[in-house]
Amino acid sequence: MRKRRGGILSLLMIVSLRVFCSPASAEPNRLQHEFRAETGISPEMGRVIDAQRAALGGKMRKNKIPGVAVALVDRERILWAAGFGYTDTDNRTPVTPETIFSIQSMSKTFTATAVLFAVQDGLLDLDAPITMYLPEFTVQSRFEEHPERKITLRHLLSHTAGFTHEAPVGNNFETPSPSFEEHVRSISRTWLKFPVGTQSSYSNLGIDLAGYIVQRVAKKPLARYMREKVFDPLDMPHSSMDMDAIKANPDRAIGHSSGIKKLPLEVPMLAAGGVYTNAMELCRFVQFHLHRGRVGGPRLLEERLLDRMYGRPTGPTLGLGRGDKHDSYFLMHGGGGFGFLSLMIWYPEYGIGAVELTNSASHSIQGQICNQLLDEIIQKGLVPKRAEAHREASSAPAQPPAPPEPVFTPTPYKAEWGHYAGTYRAIWKGYEFTSFGNFGRALGFGGPSWKVHRKDGFLYLGDEALLEYQLGLFFTPSGEALDLRTNPPTFRNIELAK
Repeated sequence: MRKRRGGILSLLMIVSLRVFCSPASAEPNRLQHEFRAETGISPEMGRVIDAQRAALGGKMRKNKIPGVAVALVDRERILWAAGFGYTDTDNRTPVTPETIFSIQSMSKTFTATAVLFAVQDGLLDLDAPITMYLPEFTVQSRFEEHPERKITLRHLLSHTAGFTHEAPVGNNFETPSPSFEEHVRSISRTWLKFPVGTQSSYSNLGIDLAGYIVQRVAKKPLARYMREKVFDPLDMPHSSMDMDAIKANPDRAIGHSSGIKKLPLEVPMLAAGGVYTNAMELCRFVQFHLHRGRVGGPRLLEERLLDRMYGRPTGPTLGLGRGDKHDSYFLMHGGGGFGFLSLMIWYPEYGIGAVELTNSASHSIQGQICNQLLDEIIQKGLVPKRAEAHREASSAPAQPPAPPEPVFTPTPYKAEWGHYAGTYRAIWKGYEFTSFGNFGRALGFGGPSWKVHRKDGFLYLGDEALLEYQLGLFFTPSGEALDLRTNPPTFRNIELAK
């Protein structure tokens, strides 16, 4: 404990201790706490930061965001970090750069990093079938027999295994939280959207399976493995996947979503969405990647493994998004759900990145703060570009050519399908709605809904003609399963009410 506390003190010593505190009676979007580096910020960069800081209050008011934490970081220091607003609209505790937020799907990047540590330690192979580690695992497919024998960790982390997004047990539409293990076991009941390795489709399920495999081979809970291999080495003492530790932290943001009284704290999608962290410590994680596997000390993760994660020089990224901009490229991941929206992004060649955390899922500015800061700094030439040397291709074994994608042919309409017609709405299990939320639901605005109807000689779901694979089991052209055999019926494993 002393070592970690000392690390945080050392981290804070690189920033000036100019703290701006507002009383609890102040405007909810007002700046609460701010840190600035004593070096590394030019006058022009300072003006960019000041302009973004001045504009943020108006954005928060317009979008009704209770609290925001934001930070700008380079390879050597946290340049700027600030907290605005409150952790909770009721308790009015000020947000600081050390307030922990749920980062939801940004957790996927942490899980992918943990997988690479397990590969480095010889516990895992990115290109071995996952049945080597989970011999009992199966999954359903209409394209191939035993697809689980073809799926690798690389497929899981690059969203190319074929999984849909939600699991039957433990998903975004239910608040009762089953265990991580129950959630993972239910994945075997799902149907793959496409043959293994032929397409890419963003999914919680692949990342959760990858995290569960780490837990299995390491013979310890994923939260503990993440603490030992990622959080502690990167000096991130308040970051956690451990729900007991998260609950015990008094400086914790509460999620908010329009129309919902109270959102669940725990999510069963542990590997895909279970991390809580703060802006200061998230900067340490970004610095770890900007430094290609090190943070102020010896290398922690081999560059060859990070190259695979970044998709360098070619190939899919693992647990990350990637894009091209400013005559360079960036790496990033966002997160959203259960009352939170967040983003982290960094430009390796410019050696700079930014993070933002918000405790509202009902706004449209996700990523604006980070992107506007970085765009202006780079466009004005305030940070130099250091082009990366060409790196040799990964030594991963060549993958067999993907099978041709099957032709989708919808099934001609059958008279007995008439009783399937109607409008189906997602069932929100365990959610407590506000009066406004219940009013909206009564008017038909209570979340996603789908119309099943006859059109042009076929059965349609919305504007997509359906293929009947088994009696009462249909698929859309994108491969999503509509199962009308069950009670209640499901679409994409989400329970429906007609």
